[in-house]
Amino acid sequence: MNQRTKRIAKACPVLKEAFERYKSEISSKKKGHAQENSLINVWSETLLIGRPLNRISQTDIQKLRDEWLEDRAPATVTRRLAFLSHVYTVAAKDWGMPGLTNPVAQVRWPQADNARDRRVFDRIQHRGIPIAECPRSELEWLIRNTRSKTLPTIMMLAVETGMRRSEIVGLQRPQIDMTSGVITLTETKNGKVRYVPLSPFAKDALRRYLTDRSPKGKVFDISTSAITQAFARAVKNSRKAYEALCKQYNRMPRGHYFKDLHFHDLRHESTSRLASVFQAADLAKVTGHQSTRMLLRYYHPHGRDLARKLSRSTLGRKQAAILRARGQSSS
Repeated sequence: MNQRTKRIAKACPVLKEAFERYKSEISSKKKGHAQENSLINVWSETLLIGRPLNRISQTDIQKLRDEWLEDRAPATVTRRLAFLSHVYTVAAKDWGMPGLTNPVAQVRWPQADNARDRRVFDRIQHRGIPIAECPRSELEWLIRNTRSKTLPTIMMLAVETGMRRSEIVGLQRPQIDMTSGVITLTETKNGKVRYVPLSPFAKDALRRYLTDRSPKGKVFDISTSAITQAFARAVKNSRKAYEALCKQYNRMPRGHYFKDLHFHDLRHESTSRLASVFQAADLAKVTGHQSTRMLLRYYHPHGRDLARKLSRSTLGRKQAAILRARGQSSS
């Protein structure tokens, strides 16, 4: 062991100590400290928690990675690995351990394909069942089948504006300009101020919700986790109500309605809808995406919408005119 390696070994903290320092100096200043605390808790349950940073090997990380992949999604395992790798980077650059080897950088990370293309179904119908009893949109079903007084407005905001769950929860009353129809977001994921235009539906939902409420303070007295739980219950209750209605009218329920629907999918839905209104640069400003690549992960147009856009384009109208002319000449 050379002198440099000896110095690193002598000064090297165990993983638990490194996490405590990281929480105090780094994580506590981040908006996402709660998520990082959760990742620290995961690593704290492993056998590596009492081992010095320089004694954690590539083999140790590989073993944990493979164990986690048995019952965890690749994206989840990747987040865990990325966090520990970041702690090693901080230790090497900021804590005076430039020779510290990062074992996480020496293993292959899982390929996390967590992109989703789930849209909100808006053409739910069965022959013989009145629309009054069978709403066309999944969102209408969710509004009908939640006991929460807050969730309907939150869902409407999410699907009409593309705002993130955390942004909605953090809304303060002075941020909403009902006259201009704009919400000013100061606490965003990328740290930049964002201006979100309100559609007529969004303004109507907010106006009704804010009636007789204080013009100051938070708009919604609810946590992000409570939104997730309330939304999941609404989805479950909607599916039960839908199946019961189909049974009542002797119709076969469609399996894809109210399946694999998450609150974050409302952001996908909103982005896809707003893409028909805004150009890509303006749309990114509204949704808060930093790059076109990330924006495209949220843009999932229906095939029928693309076909309609093509038929209404200059090319589509020109070809339709040619076909009409051919039909007239042949007759």
